[in-house]
Order: sequence, then structure tokens, then C-alpha cells
Amino acid sequence: MSWSLINFSGEEIIELALEMERSGKTFYEKAIPYAEGAKLKDMLNYLSKEEEKHIADFGKLAEKLSKEFVPNESYVGEYGDYLKSMIHSHIFNLSNVEDLVKEIKTNQEILRFALNFEKDSILIFQEFANLVNKAGNELLQQLINEEKGHIKKINLLFQEI
Repeated sequence: MSWSLINFSGEEIIELALEMERSGKTFYEKAIPYAEGAKLKDMLNYLSKEEEKHIADFGKLAEKLSKEFVPNESYVGEYGDYLKSMIHSHIFNLSNVEDLVKEIKTNQEILRFALNFEKDSILIFQEFANLVNKAGNELLQQLINEEKGHIKKINLLFQEI
């Protein structure tokens, strides 16, 4: 994917979001064999399915994005650099999911990765909220609320383990 230096297109924003969600889905699926216990395996299956739903939701969001976003920047490309850095520092990106999974040694590590993914997703979705119209904001808020629900479920399981 190429990045615009000044403006983000709706297509670029959606591709970033999809990359994130696909990475999360991959992690949850690949972590299942490393999980010990039915509760954690069930949670990982659930989270994987939730990421599938989010992928579909971003398709709907694509229709609601502003055609072009012109950020308020102190230098040309500042906002783009910021978003790129957020996405690429996201706990999961497609280039490192396989390596992360191979290093998992405990259920707690799986849950820590899952918590960080959900938290990072909320931060990034909040940034995307600056780029969409009212209907898009409503959908993003729904996604943010779902991610918060995932965090609650993960924390509950974390306390049980």
C-alpha cells in the first residue's frame, strides 16, 4: 500500500484498519494450540470471530469515510507519520504475528498480548474517528465499545488463571 504524504484517502484508512484486524484474527487463531485449558481456547475462538466481524464492519465504514482528510499539521506529512507509527507499533502487525505466537510460553502471555492488541485497537480507532462523518463515528464508537468489552472479558479470564 502506498501512503499519501499530505492526504489520507478512505481506502488507505480502511486498509490500515483491515491490516490490524487481520493480524489480530491470525494471532488468536494461531495461539489456540499454545493455550492450555478450554476457557482460554474458547476465548481465543470468540476473539477470532469478533475480528472477523470487525473486518466486515470496516467494509461498511469505508462508505462513511470522508473522501479526503486534510490534517492540521506542523509539517507536511506529520499526521501520516503519526498514524503510520501507531499502526506499525501496534502489538500485532502482519510481519510479526507468526514470531509472536512461537514465543508464547504461558496462558498469561497469550492474555497479555490479547489485552495489548485490544488496547492498541481502541487508540487507533479513536484516531480514525477524526477522519469520518457522523455515521462513521457511530460505527467506530460501536467498535470501540466492543473492544472495551473484549478487554473486560480478557481481564476476567486473566484473574481466573
